Amino acid sequence: MASKEREAILVAAAYTPGLAFRLILAYLRMKRQAKRARHNFYIELRRGGLPRRDAKELADEYVLTVSLRSTLHTIAELRG
Repeated sequence: MASKEREAILVAAAYTPGLAFRLILAYLRMKRQAKRARHNFYIELRRGGLPRRDAKELADEYVLTVSLRSTLHTIAELRG
């Protein structure tokens, strides 16, 4: 029984670096897309006649939804 448990731990440990790498890549892709979306959102707000300062503030808030810190904070709140 202990041998099977050790084997399971080794298998999990072997998959961890690859999983972490894919997770980091997915997060970076999401962050890049959010940055592009922020820029497009800002441009559309400016075209709509919103003052530069207000458009920047709204666009900054828009991109914060993808912040790692805010995501982790939200997860922590959901857990209790």
